[in-house]
Amino acid sequence: MSDLISNQNPLVSPPPYEDLAENYPREDMPPDVHPPETPEQLASFIEKYFGVCVPARPLCPHHDSPLEYLTASFFGQEDLLVWANRGGGKTLLAAVATILDALFHAPTRIRVLGGSFDQSDRLAEYIRAFLNAQPQLIAAKATRTRVHLVGGSDIQMLAQSQRAVRGQHVQKIRCDEVDLFDAEVWTAVQFATRSDSSARGSIEVLSTLHRPGGLMQKLVEASTATDSSGPSGYRLIRWCLWEVIERCDSSRRCEQCPLSDDCKGIAREASGFYPIDDAITVKSRSSRPAWEAEMLCKGPHREFQVFAEFDPSIHVEPLEFRREWPTYRAIDFGYRSPLVCLWVQLTPGGRVHVVDEYVKAREPISRHAVEILKRDRGEVAMTYVDPAGRQRESTSGAACTEMLAAAGIPCVSRASTISEGLELVRSALAPARGEPTLAIHPRCVKLIEAFGSYHYGEPGKGDPNKPIKDGPDHLIDALRYFFINRMRPKISVTRGRY
Repeated sequence: MSDLISNQNPLVSPPPYEDLAENYPREDMPPDVHPPETPEQLASFIEKYFGVCVPARPLCPHHDSPLEYLTASFFGQEDLLVWANRGGGKTLLAAVATILDALFHAPTRIRVLGGSFDQSDRLAEYIRAFLNAQPQLIAAKATRTRVHLVGGSDIQMLAQSQRAVRGQHVQKIRCDEVDLFDAEVWTAVQFATRSDSSARGSIEVLSTLHRPGGLMQKLVEASTATDSSGPSGYRLIRWCLWEVIERCDSSRRCEQCPLSDDCKGIAREASGFYPIDDAITVKSRSSRPAWEAEMLCKGPHREFQVFAEFDPSIHVEPLEFRREWPTYRAIDFGYRSPLVCLWVQLTPGGRVHVVDEYVKAREPISRHAVEILKRDRGEVAMTYVDPAGRQRESTSGAACTEMLAAAGIPCVSRASTISEGLELVRSALAPARGEPTLAIHPRCVKLIEAFGSYHYGEPGKGDPNKPIKDGPDHLIDALRYFFINRMRPKISVTRGRY
């Protein structure tokens, strides 16, 4: 098997559909071909009959190879979540996986759903081009949106709408660029699969991750969750530019290469398809945050993050509770949205340690109070809350703060603007002088996730100076209340001078 595939391969830049098949140096597939039985046989089969050499080596820590995706898809029986770079071959590989399902898990029904019409159409072009190169596999004349294969399998490309998705009962749904999906359509997709004797009902998701707080970020976070809520049910497979870049030969010198600060020689071991010159061009016209998000798969664009200063390697520390240090609670109220309580300790040197969290929705205040008191590890000096908690509820006639006080949790609040509290948190993350003064215990999983996903709206979407309220804000709000009440600088005024 060759180490690379040609730079003209449509993994990089797909030519028009009618010319696509000419780029595949493939053999005709015999009618009695046997299904691959190992990953090596699968890779050889794809190269022989599809003309595509799939990169098989992960080069970055905790990453996978594109072949790992096809192996998991073909041999596995689980939902898959593929996070890969822009131009990383997701759409082409999804087309290959779709045809493999149709051939060897027949008869099976497969639906392909793109994040946009163009994305769906591009994936459909790949499928049609592969099958037009193997016309003996097609049972009836293919249309733009549907193909029937010999053996009874049916492939259909769907529009991204609830109407198109609802009512489907198929064995496989493959979603391309899910970060562009409408939330209600995504919900409908979860109920559209059904197992039969040929295949288990499953969903595959393939996407970049570029939107802070978007669907893909939420799926990735859920798939790697370690708290009591458990994983999302999706197996995460991840690769970036380095898993798919072409091999760098001795004609290039690292010290002269614009990629060297990120590559660090990795491309010398690569066996992919993405042209090095294209990678250099993309990097030269990209911002650093966009390059890291779109090509290196380091997370969503940081330019939209509220706390771009937050770095888990710096701000997450296993610093345990110390009884001799004062402890505080910080609470943000909620019912449909979760009530959040953080336990914060203040060191003698003025460092802020968040040592525990409680996040729970749809419970009465009385029950929250019981759980909060159970988690206390000693005397609590003060509980800081949202000033809105002093307002009386129309149903009970009591305020949240009154109900907590009755349960043994007296509260203090102080009015402030959102921006004021955010600046105090930022100054603790990255002071103008000295080391960071905010540390978060690894057990505070939700707060750590909130720091990574709390974001401003993209240009043209809402007030660019106000963070989006879509979930992570509740944890950050609770932390703000601590900083506003306990860490706001005190300024004394004497004879008109500060």
